[in-house]
Amino acid sequence: MRRNRVFAGFVVLVLLLGLVVPPALSQSPVPAGEPLGEEALVQDARMYAARYGVGLDEAMRRLKLQGNIGDLNAELAAKEADSFAGLWIQHEPEYRVITRFTRNGETTIRSYVGEGPLAGIVEVRAAHVTLAELKAAREQAAKVADSVGIGHSSAISPRENRAELYVLDPDEFDARLREAGLYLPAEVVVLKVDELPTRVTDIFGGKALSTCTSGLSVRNASGTKGITTAGHCRNEQWYGGVQLPFQTGTPDDDPGPIDIQWHTAPGFTVRNLVWDGTYNRYIYGVKYLAGQSVGDWVCKYGMITGGGCGHIVQVGVDGVNVAADIPVLEGDSGGPWFWGNTAYGTTISRCTFTDGSSGAVYGPVDQITNILGLTILTN
Repeated sequence: MRRNRVFAGFVVLVLLLGLVVPPALSQSPVPAGEPLGEEALVQDARMYAARYGVGLDEAMRRLKLQGNIGDLNAELAAKEADSFAGLWIQHEPEYRVITRFTRNGETTIRSYVGEGPLAGIVEVRAAHVTLAELKAAREQAAKVADSVGIGHSSAISPRENRAELYVLDPDEFDARLREAGLYLPAEVVVLKVDELPTRVTDIFGGKALSTCTSGLSVRNASGTKGITTAGHCRNEQWYGGVQLPFQTGTPDDDPGPIDIQWHTAPGFTVRNLVWDGTYNRYIYGVKYLAGQSVGDWVCKYGMITGGGCGHIVQVGVDGVNVAADIPVLEGDSGGPWFWGNTAYGTTISRCTFTDGSSGAVYGPVDQITNILGLTILTN
């Protein structure tokens, strides 16, 4: 299946996939030296330490806090929706968790942080609009843009405390709004991007090999196992000369932001592993969208660009996806995103940020469980 993407604040280009040897599919024993538990975290922490010039112990401490920060983010969004305006992780100049509230922030946060592991690193800032209101405003703005026939993307910026709508020509958009007698919510800012997404050709088109990077290992309700990849891939996927039967996925003609499909793997042993560019590592858990935070350190693997780690830049891209500052290229789509031994999602597209740097958009694991109705293998 194929589809185009635009990301709020970014130019997003959908990646068609290239072949990668999927570690989830095995006909032989797992190689020695495979990271387990702390060893996988140490590997990720080394990259973090090198980027920020901190010691390995400090990098480990910070990365271990991501679980607590994700839980805090999800809990505040669920229980304090009438005042919580979002949070993000600040890595420089000091490591902090920045939270925003429309009222009573200091009092509210104390009851959640207390003397726990996040004590002393959480900062509270004021906001005018709640996260729930921003989500509603973003959704309404996207509907308005659709109704006047303007290509767009959208996201929420907790730092700016606003929803953002991205279009090619703001003047044309304004003219169409006036003609239709429509208005955007006051919480939405319209920003210009220089390029809309363009389809890219399949880098292994026509070859009798898989044209996808495998994502995560899954199981359906009846116990049948398989692997995921991006929904814009071809339905016909091969590995090791064996066709991997297509099961279901997002439709070819669906322009929406959800992009996922899965295949069974007859003749292969499907395991809870991902290849990180150096080792096979086990997947022992999943992190859903509600627990993924701006500033999280995450890693990925793709056939073309290999392994790499960086930060989550935006959560809720077009309402459902995540953007990170780790470059990907054509051939990487469908590949896994993870941290330590926890699955975060699978690659959808590449993007260019407004400062000219490159990044990626991935679909969170929620799409595998909620859209495909599958369970991600964790044992």
